[in-house]
Amino acid sequence: MELVPRRIILHCSATRDSKTYSWDDIRDYHINHNGWVDCGYHYGIEEFDNDILVMRGRPPWEVGAHCRAGGRNYDSLGVCVVGDYDEEPPDLRKYTITVEFLASLCTAFHILPEHVHGHREFESAKTCPGLRWNLDQLREDVSSKLITIGGQSLNLVANRTFW
Repeated sequence: MELVPRRIILHCSATRDSKTYSWDDIRDYHINHNGWVDCGYHYGIEEFDNDILVMRGRPPWEVGAHCRAGGRNYDSLGVCVVGDYDEEPPDLRKYTITVEFLASLCTAFHILPEHVHGHREFESAKTCPGLRWNLDQLREDVSSKLITIGGQSLNLVANRTFW
């Protein structure tokens, strides 16, 4: 079944971002521990060697394995920000890259910013993307990166390419 995303669901790894490359470890865990065919998320964001990287996980046209509640795997892209944000919010650089990347996804897949959610909004046992993420502010910040002209959303993040 091909995915036609209508939402974006933001997750966290609930691990400390050690600033070393850990995306392959997440993929390996999903495949070898969970028995999935690939990483459950479509994209990941993490700090590595003093840069913030956006990595590909599962292809965006494939159904994810990141939020079973309400059938959300079948209508959403999963984005995981490496780190644990229950006690501390993400630093400004990681937050800014996350906002810009989510705006790019909204543009590419014609997703409204109000359809950007945290995992916790669908599964009460989860805190993703962390209790210190203000999801209303996140949606507002994503929205501020977009403009609508003639019914088409255009991305205002012109100096950054994620594709």
